[in-house]
Order: sequence, then C-alpha cells, then structure tokens
Amino acid sequence: MDILDELAQINKPLLVLAGPGMGKTYSLAYKMRYLVKDQNIRPDDITVITFTNEAAINMRKRISLKGDKRVYIERELQPSVICTMHKLGNRIIKDNPSKLGLKRDFDVLSSWYLKEVLMRDCSQIIGAKREDAKDTIACRQEGKCIKTDSLKCKICSEYTKFLRRFNHIDHDDQLLLACKLLRENTDILENEQRKARYLLVDEYQDINCAQWELIKLLSKGKTENLFVVGDDYQSIYGFRGASPEYIKNFGNDYAPNAQVKRLMQCYRCPPNVFKGAFYMVEKYHGGDTNLINKFEFTESSNTLIKVCNFKHHNLEADFIAREIKKIGASYDVLVLVPTSDYAKPIKNALRKRFIEFSCDYDIEETDLHLLSVLLKWLKEPSDNFNFRILLDEIINRGISEIPSKQTEFVGKEESRNKREEALKQISDFWKEVRKGKTLYIEMKTLEGKEPFKKLLEIITRLRKASKSDTLNFIHAIISELTIWKNITKFSDELSSVVEDIKSTTISGSEPSVRILTMRKAKGLEADYVFIVGLENNIFPNKDAKKFEKQEDSRLLYVSMTRAKKELYLLYSEVRDRNITKTSVNEKVHERSEFINAIPGQYIEEMNKP
Repeated sequence: MDILDELAQINKPLLVLAGPGMGKTYSLAYKMRYLVKDQNIRPDDITVITFTNEAAINMRKRISLKGDKRVYIERELQPSVICTMHKLGNRIIKDNPSKLGLKRDFDVLSSWYLKEVLMRDCSQIIGAKREDAKDTIACRQEGKCIKTDSLKCKICSEYTKFLRRFNHIDHDDQLLLACKLLRENTDILENEQRKARYLLVDEYQDINCAQWELIKLLSKGKTENLFVVGDDYQSIYGFRGASPEYIKNFGNDYAPNAQVKRLMQCYRCPPNVFKGAFYMVEKYHGGDTNLINKFEFTESSNTLIKVCNFKHHNLEADFIAREIKKIGASYDVLVLVPTSDYAKPIKNALRKRFIEFSCDYDIEETDLHLLSVLLKWLKEPSDNFNFRILLDEIINRGISEIPSKQTEFVGKEESRNKREEALKQISDFWKEVRKGKTLYIEMKTLEGKEPFKKLLEIITRLRKASKSDTLNFIHAIISELTIWKNITKFSDELSSVVEDIKSTTISGSEPSVRILTMRKAKGLEADYVFIVGLENNIFPNKDAKKFEKQEDSRLLYVSMTRAKKELYLLYSEVRDRNITKTSVNEKVHERSEFINAIPGQYIEEMNKP
C-alpha cells in the first residue's frame, strides 16, 4: 500500500513527522482528498489549519490543480475552512462578541511594536516599571493564561481593560479569547466542533500553548479524526511563543490511541546537503542520528556544501553576483540573510550586473516607516495609537531631551530614571484619554516643560510644515527628525524602495533570484541557495542563551534544506557596523560554530583562508 494511502486511512490521532522536502504538507492535501472523494465527508465538516495566510492560499491552489490527480479536489468539494489558527479564532470571536464585552465592529491591534509600547504603558499605569511588562508580553505570546496575583497578571488585566475601552483586541487575544469562549460556553464549543469534525493541522511544531488548547478543544471526543503534520527540527518561532515541546508530546497528549508516523523519502535536497544540515541541527537540538541512514533521496547528486570565506562583505556580495550570473536565469536562486541590512551590498552587486531579483521589503525596517507614521497621524490627529507610536519613534531616535530606549541597556541610572519618569507621565495621560480627550491634546499641556519641551516643539513645527508645500515639508522632516542627512539621502532611500518594488514586477513575472531573511524562507525551495552572515557573534548571536542557540540552529537547518541542487554557506571577516548594528566595525570574524558542527565529509572549502 502507498504510504500516503496508509496514512490517510488511519482512524486514530495521527502525527506525521517529515523533514524538509519530504511531503508533509502534500500528505495533508492527500488526506483532504481522501476524506471528500473516498469517504464522502461533507466539506463543511473539515477544518484545515495552516501556519500563515500565504500557506492557506497555496494549499487552496495545490488542491485546485487538475494536473495532480492525487490531491485535486473540485471547487465545490473543497473544505470551506482553510485558514490560520488566528483567523479561525478571530471568526469565533466575531460570531460571539457580546459574550466578551466587545462590540461587533472591534479592531485587532496587529502591530507587535504598538502592543509592546501599550503593554509597558499599562505597567506604569498600575505603578510598576516599564520593564516589568516583559514577562506579561512573553506569557501572552506563549498563550499561557492562568490568572494569579502575580504582577504579570495584574499588568495583563490592566492591558486587557485598556484595549476593551478602545474596542480592540490584539494578535494574541484571537487565540486566548477563542479558547475562553469554547471553554465557558458548551453551545459554542459544540457548534465549532461540528465544523471541525475532521481537523487537519499543518506545521504542528510551531504552535504555542493557546493553539495547543484550541486544537484539544475542537478535537475533544473525536480525536480519531485529528491529523497533524510537522517536524520538530523546523520549529523556529520561539521568539513568538511557539515551542517544539508540543509536537514532541503529541503521543502523550492523545494517548493511548495516538500514532506517530515518519515520511523518509526526501524529494528536494541532495544527500550531502540534507545530511550535513541534519548532523548540524542534531548537535544543538538533539535527536536520533541513526535516522540519517534510513532516509532515501530522489536527488542522487554527490554535490557537497560549499563553504566560502571573504575578507569583506563587498567581496562576498561580488562573489554572489558572479555566481548567479554563471548560473543563469533558467534556475531559481535564494539568497538568505540574517536581517534585511545584509541584503544592501548584495542588491547593489546584482544591479551592477543587471541581474533581476525580488527582495522582500519591510518598510518598518527603514526611515520611511517614521514618515508613514507621521503622515497617518497628520491625516487623523485623533488617532491616539498612531500618535503614541510617533512619540516613541521620536524619543528613541535620541533627538528629544527624553533618553532613548538604548538607555535601558547601556545608560547610567540617572538617564534610565529620567526616561522612566517621562514615559510615566505619558502613560498616565491614558486615564484622561478614556474620558474622550486625545493623547495629543493631553501632551500639549506639557508644552514648555522639561523634558518634553523639545519633543513637543518638533511635533508642532512638523504640523505647521505639513500645511506648506511638499518640498518645504520634506526639508522640515529631514531637519527635525534627522532621519536623512539631506534631501539627496531621502531621494536615495526612496529610489531604493522603488527599485525593490520594480524588481518584483519586471516582465510581469517572478524573478528567478529572491533575497529574503532566513525566517521568511520556510516553505520555499530553490535550485541554488546562498546563506550569508554565518559568523560567530552574528549567527549565533554572541549573547544567545542555550534555547536561543537551539532555535538558531533549527533556523539554519530550515535555510540549508531549501536547496535542490547546490548550497553555499558564506562568512566574511569584516562587516560594516551599519549592517551588523554594532558600535564599531567588527574585524576578523570567525566563521559560525554552526558551520563547524557540520561533519567535514559533507563540506567543500571554496577559499579557505
């Protein structure tokens, strides 16, 4: 019997473990088709959970392809619910807002940055320090909500009341509140269980406690219809509260009937690439090294992992561009970087050789983000949340008399206290905002007073300049916010953004070269993969704790196993501080310990120093 048939026909809680390129998501699509075509299950009785919105779209596309008869499902027979866990939770809340004290038109606070700022404000509102909110932030991200008399719970309670006054919930609430509704309302639980009579979950390794509970609630009483897929080596979202412990504990959570099956055929990676990545992650994450000899590979190439050393990052960028030119446009290429700053010299090198590429663009990582925040507030001065972000952005740039956020880490106690006291005054204004006033109007009562004088003068001059012509307004922004040295620098950054956007739409098709951060590579694959920034103190970070280093090793494992033909691991002895974000140019970087964890038999040293 075919392995996919075998898995589809198991009527017990089932976890399918599968490494990169081994078809775990395909097995989930196959299970869907088996249910509706072979078992005549109603599509409305099936709920399919994906990790991202993009994954949900791709899943729908996959089962809509007539060319693949093993997973093709006619549109009218496709499950109506194929979505993320957060979207499912949001829908459950929207169906029952009054039970949570919400109005039907509630909004979701989608910005992680704003959530953290408001959480710290709420900490100060109840008399605690801003830094005391960090445990509350972590707790909510992990999805663990057990009320106690602890400070973190008091901060959480104030933050929750704060959001409700503005008819908001946040990203975490979409799970926490959905679970609360299901726990406390039998009628709602039974209704949702009917819609998820067959529950299929992708990327099970990336769930947190609230997601684990939601799955348990929906599958309660019919766990034999639970089908989940994942790979604990690919758990890379610990910074958002996810944990690989849930996938490891699946057998115990659904005992005594739970089954765990493995897919052992790799359809993507050359053997040496996969084995090198496997041994590397196993050293940090732990696991069964005996498995390595049981895997089978469709790709029979003996190509080794290419490790490349450079004296400077510009030489590294030039090498990447030359190699891509030689590879040609007929093959897909992924260039993976630790952060978007590492992409800048690579983009310049590609442009010099007229190589088309796409680059995932995040405006929040540029100075244009502050400009966007400012323009939104000028358009709607009563938007308290946007104004609060604007205040934070200006303060943290060190251009007001209030010490920046950096002070919390390296500043003197006097500066830290000055910052804490100033932000406490801002936080306390929320009490007045509740009464119908705006945060901006309240802040104006501090005009001329230290340490707010300069901050408010900047905002006043920007408001005034916004009513003049565009050129004067841009000059005012450059002068007041010091985000660009002059209008030429502003023009350069704007042009760079335009070039990045244009590069994704040239010829109306996706370029064969893509530049992404390593975290965004999951679910992708390419013929050739270049991974940049593999130096100690960068990847892993020099201050990384044990669990953070474990997650970094899993992130590298995911990145390495995107490769279908060849993999390049690159490190540079010198990187400019505007890339690494360190105080000085770091010289003579050592190559990452992660590279050294790969057995030598899987490596080809391209230019060993």
